[in-house]
Amino acid sequence: MEKISYYKAFVAQTPEEILRSVFKKEEAVLIAISLNNGTYLEGIILDLKEDHNHNKSVCMLSQNEDVLFFNTHSIVSVIVKQPKKMVVELSKGAISRPISSENENLTVLQLKRWLQSEKSLLGNQIKEFNVDKLPLGELNNRLNIKDVFTALKSTVDEITKDILGKEAWQGIDRIVLQQENKLGVDNQSGVLTISIAIDKALPENLLNILEEKLLQIL
Repeated sequence: MEKISYYKAFVAQTPEEILRSVFKKEEAVLIAISLNNGTYLEGIILDLKEDHNHNKSVCMLSQNEDVLFFNTHSIVSVIVKQPKKMVVELSKGAISRPISSENENLTVLQLKRWLQSEKSLLGNQIKEFNVDKLPLGELNNRLNIKDVFTALKSTVDEITKDILGKEAWQGIDRIVLQQENKLGVDNQSGVLTISIAIDKALPENLLNILEEKLLQIL
């Protein structure tokens, strides 16, 4: 997706949904909030909590370093002042990663060369790590492929910590990634096929999912 059109992927969400997404981000995101009494606030979310009566409270740090407290039911609107940091959340995964201000680049050729040089990290028996069935035209997709490879390597490292795991993994000599909306893993005659929506945001727990599915089929 081109940077000039990323707004088109954003979807409508409630102010509470946006607040939760902002709060979960590891890096601070500047937002503005309008309250029903006409107050306008700008700052970052420090805390977001729900009590036993399902009342949700917000703790916010203003740009003047004032610490503000209010309830979510008094919020009229939330404005995300730094949407490039939130494109994954604002698009609900349609955009796979935050838009970087840096000129990060990875061509198809560079990706394939990288996979060719790195595939032995998954085992000396691995003859091929095939991505030809994936849409490689978008940079985000190519970066996601690198992330899948990295997650798979971590998963294989866990599985092959004992002798049984090593023996089971030795039966895999080819790996194929293919585009599917639902994540799946299949093993046919030593060919491990991983189906994944490479054009979407990858699951946060991808490593755990891969490990669970691999243990089921090896």
